[in-house]
Amino acid sequence: MTGFHTACLIASAVVVSCMTAATGETKPNAPRPDILIADFEGTDYGDWKVEGTAFGERPAVANVTPPNRVAGHQGKGLVNTYLGGDGPTGTLTSPPFTIQRKCITFLIGAGNYPGRTCMNLKVDGKIVRTAVGLAVKNARREEVIDWKSWDVKEFAGKKGVLQIVDKHSGGWGHINVDHIVQSDTPRKATYVIPARPRGSMKSRVPTFTFADTLAEQEEQLKANPLLKRFRLSRQKLLKDPHHPRYHFVSPEHRLNDPNGLCFWKGRWHMFYQGYPPEDPRQHWGHTVSDDLIHWRDLPYAIYPDPERACFSGTTLVEDDRVIAMYHGTTVGSMVAVSGDPLLLNWTKVTGKAVIPHAKPGQPRLPYNIFDPCIWKKDGMYYALTAGRKQGGPGGQSVRAEFLHRSKDLATWEYLHTFLESDLYGIVGDDGACPYFWPIGNKHILAHYSHKSGGKYLLGNYDTKRDKFVVTHGDDFNFGPSAPCGVHAPSASPDGKGGVIVIFNMNPGKRHEGWNQIMSLPRLLTLAKGDEPGVLNTRPAGGIESLRGAHRHVDKTTLPANKEVVLEKVKGNTMEIIARIDCKGSQMVELDVLRSPGREEVTRIMFFKGRGYRVGSRGRRRVIGSVVSIDTSLSSTLPDARSRAPETAQVPLGGAEPLELRVFLDRSVIEVFVNGRQCVAVRVYPGREDSVGVSLRSQGGDAILQSLDAWQMKCIYE
Repeated sequence: MTGFHTACLIASAVVVSCMTAATGETKPNAPRPDILIADFEGTDYGDWKVEGTAFGERPAVANVTPPNRVAGHQGKGLVNTYLGGDGPTGTLTSPPFTIQRKCITFLIGAGNYPGRTCMNLKVDGKIVRTAVGLAVKNARREEVIDWKSWDVKEFAGKKGVLQIVDKHSGGWGHINVDHIVQSDTPRKATYVIPARPRGSMKSRVPTFTFADTLAEQEEQLKANPLLKRFRLSRQKLLKDPHHPRYHFVSPEHRLNDPNGLCFWKGRWHMFYQGYPPEDPRQHWGHTVSDDLIHWRDLPYAIYPDPERACFSGTTLVEDDRVIAMYHGTTVGSMVAVSGDPLLLNWTKVTGKAVIPHAKPGQPRLPYNIFDPCIWKKDGMYYALTAGRKQGGPGGQSVRAEFLHRSKDLATWEYLHTFLESDLYGIVGDDGACPYFWPIGNKHILAHYSHKSGGKYLLGNYDTKRDKFVVTHGDDFNFGPSAPCGVHAPSASPDGKGGVIVIFNMNPGKRHEGWNQIMSLPRLLTLAKGDEPGVLNTRPAGGIESLRGAHRHVDKTTLPANKEVVLEKVKGNTMEIIARIDCKGSQMVELDVLRSPGREEVTRIMFFKGRGYRVGSRGRRRVIGSVVSIDTSLSSTLPDARSRAPETAQVPLGGAEPLELRVFLDRSVIEVFVNGRQCVAVRVYPGREDSVGVSLRSQGGDAILQSLDAWQMKCIYE
């Protein structure tokens, strides 16, 4: 990269020399040739100094690495700090250069946090110019990179240094920069942000005020134009052969994290980041269910304003109201309340952020503001804000939650970091989308790491010191969250000592009008016996109500090293329960979404006694087992993205038989193993005949004790 810069400087000098020789003079006001500072087209950063982990070892390759799609860049190379998601932080600093033109122009996009996601110009060691990104995506969902120019005439002849900064973890916690030049001609921005009232973040989505009684609300909903629009959209989306039939998907456009799962007046409510087509900033979408399975669409619940977008958060149910606390981008933590029967009318407490970001020029806050979680203790409200802190190995950042307290929801005081004895994360994890609830005789903190996916911590809540003393931690997904993996949780107590959790799941293929989906609800409970710190995981809600046509397979020997095709068991929207005695088998395999010639197949494999050591009984070691979903042959479509096998530990040993409970729903597979583990992935078979099921025992015989399969009904019909 350094060689390219040198060549450009020489070329500029030659052009100026030729102009002078040809005309004898240069017009005083004629623009001089641009001087390239950086185009980031090389294989390294050259003389630029990298600090932290956000920038990697070389410039990004647009729309290849990292995977967030961008538009407006030049060439292929650019600075894009989404390499490890929105978690990593750092700086990229140029070598000193002499300011020789009237302007410095450049392309910039992504995070719009002053001082935290920005590019600065320093002269004499002081920041004299700064710029942030737009934090905007275009209609194709690409991050917009656009031109910005600084007038630097007053610094002519002085030495300048550019510093690209990524110091924010969380939504839009990255920065895109490209093609930095010195020029006599400023460049104007070309992307036109759709107009809204000056100084307003008011949504373009229609708003409604609903009555206070259930009967009146139901009557109003019958004629609601948004719900009519949702119904028409669903009819169209369901024609897509990969669109699930019994997993929740947004009725229109995209969705992201589930938010604020709660039980209110006899119904389950789930909110989620929805993207209305007429204003595709995150609004809180809203759906309601009697059984956690059959979901009914409701109008958007919480609209952005004053925040730019409504990001993730949680809810707290009180006797007379539900409190929603969420991240309002650009402003901070927001609180809204509702108390009507269907939670249709929401009022924002104070009308502004209750835990605000620091204003420009103010000292940096001692805590991060992102994805809050709320609960109540001894008449006081407590809230976590998610992020990371320094102090990990080598001074690197690690997961952190920051605790705040309030008596009235409007005014909050910061207390301290919340986690203690947390040794279960990895360097670079953050604590996004936190949910903190009692579970059994402990507490659980379910959350999402932008680096490594869905996770949980178990431990003891020290209510005197207001600290969470961590005793155990593990994962909800077992590989990257994208493509095709489990993403962020939304969790709520089940009222019986357990916790219900639902995740969004990432896509691995582009589809018109929809992308992510929600997982089935899971019931988390504490395991008993030798491993009391381990979670049990089972399907929750009324999933059995979807069962239709049934097939049963009696006890059958699975001979070693031979595939057994179940000719009468076929489908891509099924529930399968297989009970297997592994006996001397090295590996037992259940294949689904199988084409007749195995051109497409998804393999569910179980390795008994091949996992980690999980304990001992006397002198005998207890070795766990392993479950794995291999999607490498799931699709022959060229645009369907596969992933490395999703592989998880299962605390199953001894003579206990294997029970696989498998849910297939067109483009998603969820596998529950003996009620102790769950693995889930997205898949995209391209053949209509990829509906077969088979079994195999490797190395030795196994016994299929029974297999039951049901065709599953659609929750939208």
